[in-house]
Amino acid sequence: MQQHFEFVGTAHYLPRKLLLASEVDQRLGLEIGWTEKNTGVLARYECCEPESLATMAKQVVGQAMKNAQVDWPDIDLIIDCSTCRRQPIPINAALLQAEFGQAAAGIPCLDLQSTCLGFLCTLNVVNGLLATDAYRQVLIVCAEANLAGVNTNEPESAALMGDGAAAVIVRKSSAERNCYFKHETYAQYHRECQVRGGGHDLPVFKYHQNAEADFRFHMDGPAIYRAALRLLPPMVNQLIQVSGLDRKLLHTIPHQASPRAVETIRRVLGLRREKYENRVAGMGNLAAASIPTVLDIIRFEQSVAPAQSLLLLGTSAGYSQAAMIVSL
Repeated sequence: MQQHFEFVGTAHYLPRKLLLASEVDQRLGLEIGWTEKNTGVLARYECCEPESLATMAKQVVGQAMKNAQVDWPDIDLIIDCSTCRRQPIPINAALLQAEFGQAAAGIPCLDLQSTCLGFLCTLNVVNGLLATDAYRQVLIVCAEANLAGVNTNEPESAALMGDGAAAVIVRKSSAERNCYFKHETYAQYHRECQVRGGGHDLPVFKYHQNAEADFRFHMDGPAIYRAALRLLPPMVNQLIQVSGLDRKLLHTIPHQASPRAVETIRRVLGLRREKYENRVAGMGNLAAASIPTVLDIIRFEQSVAPAQSLLLLGTSAGYSQAAMIVSL
């Protein structure tokens, strides 16, 4: 299919509070060195008061708009693709618009949620929307405060997470460029990665301390890892084959799940290390914000040439997996 967008502005933000692996060990009651040894995440950043989902989102939106040299009259649609929610109703995007007052009033708002694949799936939806000529410029934002929801009794997942936010502005493009997208869900694994509480099945008003774990993030890491190792490579290989591109020339941004998982996928797919982004050791798993955060970093570093083919890929709760080949 045709790529109907170009990246015109990006930004990311990591909270002010640095949280080292040794501090995570102390917080979780673990032997010093456990987090570094077992997760490979050396540092992450934590969203603490006075910072919040709102302040992080507002920060990256302002930076992305400055980077794109646009103002609110230039934005036709606001999409929030965060995993974390400020409140059940209204949607995050509407609450974000409210932060900017009258300047952003009237711009349509939409939330698209696919946990860690939120940005990737949103980019695919936006590509279709821009093809219709209904919109010209779209703001995509995600802000994640994952550390507030981890289960400290499950250190294997709790010690992986980090907080942060990212924003991307895409503009309709008439350039003749192709993009490729594939998305699959295997719901037999939905219990391996979930937060049970907070919805209709287990409402918040039924919360009690004895059931606190049901209202916190649960992940069976080994089970998800095995599923991803079996299911993700065939899907990505098929996408690369359809594109006709040489995998050695693709610059890859995987979802920053964990240092070891990210590296294992690289080896299995036969991707070049120097064209493969594995930065999770210094920031943790940022859920939906991880791919756009790295996208902003490589744009700022100018380490990737304009029009370079990017391979974006990842997994999410569901279990879902997706990959997209686009031009920078």
